[in-house]
Amino acid sequence: MPRDISVPLTEEELEEAKAIFRSMPTYNDKEYILSQDIRLFVESVGYERTPEQIAAYIEYWDKNFGGKIQLAETMETLNVLHNTPMAICHQAAALDKDGDGFISADEFVELVELMVIHDPRLKGVSFAKFVEEADTNLDGKVSIDECGIWVQNRFQQLGYAK
Repeated sequence: MPRDISVPLTEEELEEAKAIFRSMPTYNDKEYILSQDIRLFVESVGYERTPEQIAAYIEYWDKNFGGKIQLAETMETLNVLHNTPMAICHQAAALDKDGDGFISADEFVELVELMVIHDPRLKGVSFAKFVEEADTNLDGKVSIDECGIWVQNRFQQLGYAK
């Protein structure tokens, strides 16, 4: 039976997910698996995803993280997965590759790609519109926190819970 994604994982379930992650064929002592294990991992923890979503996840991790999926990052994401906007916000911070605390145009494209995997209705958002809507302090940049609020608002407009 598929796992209800709207319900947070318990500590016991997170520990079970860690054990499953560590049992993946490409797991190694550097605490990551390769993207080719995504389908098996997702199925093993009981989440249902379409083949298109799985393919999109693989492409996303290959393009943005060299195909490496870190254990710690995965457990943090699973911990907030019941709240899709929160999970996307968590990924926004991971996409801040230069570590400056702001979302650049390139990082935004990657963020939208991830958002569209979860809900195709989010296609077509431009970086200029993003900055216009998300830059609440009007400094011409969007911080990770501002991005998080914008993502929450976008998903709320589509009917997701806060």
